[in-house]
Amino acid sequence: MKNQRSGDSNLYWAMIKSSLSGKENGLIFLPEVFCRNLVRIGFIGDGGKWICNSLNVQSSPECVVYSLGIRDDPSFEEKFQRFTGNKRLLRSLDKDAQNSSTIQRISAANGKFMKALIAGKTNELTNHFTFKDIMKKFGDKRVDVLKIDIEGAEFHIQDESISVPVCQILIEIHGKISKDALQLLQKFSKNGFYLFNYEINGFDHQCAEYGFIHQDCFKNYDIKIIYGKYLS
Repeated sequence: MKNQRSGDSNLYWAMIKSSLSGKENGLIFLPEVFCRNLVRIGFIGDGGKWICNSLNVQSSPECVVYSLGIRDDPSFEEKFQRFTGNKRLLRSLDKDAQNSSTIQRISAANGKFMKALIAGKTNELTNHFTFKDIMKKFGDKRVDVLKIDIEGAEFHIQDESISVPVCQILIEIHGKISKDALQLLQKFSKNGFYLFNYEINGFDHQCAEYGFIHQDCFKNYDIKIIYGKYLS
C-alpha cells in the first residue's frame, strides 16, 4: 500500500484554524485515501451520498446497510437497492414513526424499518437503543455502509456511531464548519476512519457531506493509495 502525502498536516490544520478564526472565507477538506470508483447514490443536491468503490459493494455476497434518518423519504434506500439489484440487507431507522407508504417503499427495497433513537443506554419503553442492541435485534455483526442524515443530531450519537464495526460512514454534518464539527471529524479519524470524499450540500450550503472508510476495510474496497492522515 502506498502512502503518498500530498501536503503537510501541520499546514493543513493551520489553514483550518485560520478559516475558523475568520481569516479565510473558504475551507476545503482533502481526501485522505484514493477511491478509484466513486458513485453517487441518490439525488443531486440533497439526500444523495457518495459510495467508495461501489462495485465492491455491488458484488459483495452479503452487504449490510444502515440508514439513519428517513423523514418519510426513503429515496436513498430505493436508489441504493436499485443499484445493487435489491440484494443488500437494508435497515432503516428514524426516531419518528413513518407513514404506511414509506414503510411499503422500504419493504419493497428489501429493507426493514425500526423506530428508534440511538442513545448511550437502551430503554425500549422510550425507543432508545444503543447501536449494539439495534444490531442484535437485526442479527447483524457488522455494518458495511452507514448513512447518517439526522438533522444535527449527528453530534449526539458520535460515540455510538463508532461503537460497532463499520466500513463506510456517509454523513451529513449540519451547520457551518465549527469546532464541534471538526471535533467530530477528528473523532472518526482517531478511530481508524479516513476521509475519501467531501462536498458542500447543494441544497443547503450550511451543510456538508463527508465520506469515511475504516482502515480495516481497505482490502475489501481496494484502497491502495493513502494520501495522508490530515484529520488527526
